[in-house]
Amino acid sequence: MMRRLLTIIILMAWCVAPFAVTAESDDGVDSALALINEEIEYQAQLGDYENEGKARWQKIVTLKNYSQTQQQVDEADVQMAWFSKHQQWDNYYRTWQLKANALCALGKLQTGLQETQRMLNDAKERDNKLGRAMAYKQIGVIYLNMKQTEPAIEALQHYADLMRDEQNDFSSLSNIYYRMAKAYDYDKAYDSELKVTVEWLRFLHEKVGKLQRADVRECYNACYLARTAAFIGLQRLDDAQMALDTAWHHAHLINTGLSLHHYYKMQARYQLARGNAARALLYTDSVRQATNEKDDHSDEVRAQALMMLGRGTEAALIYQRLYHEKDSVFGRDARQHLDELNTLFQVDEIKTEQQRTKLRYTLLAAGSIMLALLLLMLYGWRAAARQKKANELLRLANERALVSSKMKSEFIRNISHEIRTPLNIVSGFTQILTAPDMELPDAEKADLQGRIEENTDRITKIVDRMLELSDASSEAVIERNDHTDVAELVAEAIGHSRIEFHTRPGNPDAPVTFVVPDSPPATPVSLLTNRVYAVRMLAQLLENAAKFTHEGSITLTVTHTDKLVSFIVEDTGIGIPPEHTEHIFEEFVQLDSFADGTGIGLTVARSIAQRMGGDLWLDADYRRGARFVLELKKN
Repeated sequence: MMRRLLTIIILMAWCVAPFAVTAESDDGVDSALALINEEIEYQAQLGDYENEGKARWQKIVTLKNYSQTQQQVDEADVQMAWFSKHQQWDNYYRTWQLKANALCALGKLQTGLQETQRMLNDAKERDNKLGRAMAYKQIGVIYLNMKQTEPAIEALQHYADLMRDEQNDFSSLSNIYYRMAKAYDYDKAYDSELKVTVEWLRFLHEKVGKLQRADVRECYNACYLARTAAFIGLQRLDDAQMALDTAWHHAHLINTGLSLHHYYKMQARYQLARGNAARALLYTDSVRQATNEKDDHSDEVRAQALMMLGRGTEAALIYQRLYHEKDSVFGRDARQHLDELNTLFQVDEIKTEQQRTKLRYTLLAAGSIMLALLLLMLYGWRAAARQKKANELLRLANERALVSSKMKSEFIRNISHEIRTPLNIVSGFTQILTAPDMELPDAEKADLQGRIEENTDRITKIVDRMLELSDASSEAVIERNDHTDVAELVAEAIGHSRIEFHTRPGNPDAPVTFVVPDSPPATPVSLLTNRVYAVRMLAQLLENAAKFTHEGSITLTVTHTDKLVSFIVEDTGIGIPPEHTEHIFEEFVQLDSFADGTGIGLTVARSIAQRMGGDLWLDADYRRGARFVLELKKN
């Protein structure tokens, strides 16, 4: 009896511990964890694996609620091993998903992506619906962090489809409304965001009503914060104030670091909309104190508040840091892993469609057999053969149409991303330079002006590439009227590509060396060509080499015969798989869909070369990186 009474006391203390201390109190989290560890040990002694599993899951949730992110990652491996051993798969996959999410919160996006990919594969092998749903949920979260709302909403919708019949898991389904509202908020689709919150409130009223449990309060808190964001975007600030007050009612009762973090962040946004920059700045300080999680959106609000207060130098430092972080090499690596997840996501949809197609073909075959029995056997066989051939042709046509549609969609998405990023940077730095009474050091002004010029040039190049797209499908012969010295052509292409700004010796700190072997012929070499187009093609090859070579060297070699001049560009970059040797010259093709560029440069370059009587090809035998050969006729 005494032992049972002690168990009840521990459970009661365990339930109230998260609300008895603030997020800033280390003693609070230590006390809560100590109680949970005692419960785990006690249930283990009793051999009650079900209740022991509940206590172990509560330990992960407690670490999350107290924003002990790194400890949550470390503890997840221990608890996942226990859940796997005792085949408690629901808690196993929920813990795995929280681990991946915590890694992303720590800035370890690449590792988080790998964990999510492993989780999705594991769930498919076990045919576990909840595991697949948790993986799709995390995919949606990652897409949201990458600011790609369309695939994010699609992934979250898959999660909702899988979990629709799980009536008891209201918290997870409520989280889907939160993610969708966040996606619409990023796209500034505030009417759609408000509609989502209306459906969200209706869902909560039907499922849980006015229960005063912590998990219920968390759902209501998130919903009213989303409504506040929508009202701010729609300039309905009085409605925003009412929604924010309701959110505070729930947040201060929950009293965890995460709930306060989100509330303070929305308060800063609201105060900024009211024009109260000083209060907005104070709330961004509160965001930092509530949790140790990194928050770019809060930093952007802080920079805007500093601008309103005339503290442009501090605002410039924040904008510069955000710019460098978003344009880092790590970001590009993370996008590559994100593309792998997207591929898995698409493969899963294709498998479902294949099952439906198989069913349709089965019914068609059965009908053909019945018809064959009624008529002549030979006629039935011949009809089935013709039908099979027609279906195969239709399938191939559909596949080509799907591939073409996907490539065009990726092209439009890449163009939108390529233009949006430099435009935001130019806008932010221009506001700083043009702000009244702004006093910046000359060196800092020069740096900001250089950033503006760099990103303006980037936008101009994107527009030029889009205009060049019409050349890719043209069959018109390009007139060659320019007698051009090869050495001059090479020098002009190097300057046009700006490769010396990204490589040594032009840039002493660059990890890549650019080499043009010094072996001039006895007499100058000239060729009859179109100088503008020839420079454009060679510059395109040099730009590609600089983009995909992160260390090593890039070499430009010129050789010639009696009839041809060959420009050979070699690099030690990421290389191109042999199966894509010709694929990369097709329109809109990018092996890394999140890399900079539009996917049409090589298509246009080869088209121009062939229309001038030459050719452009990839040497598939080269293994140290990539080697492109541009051949032009001398005469």
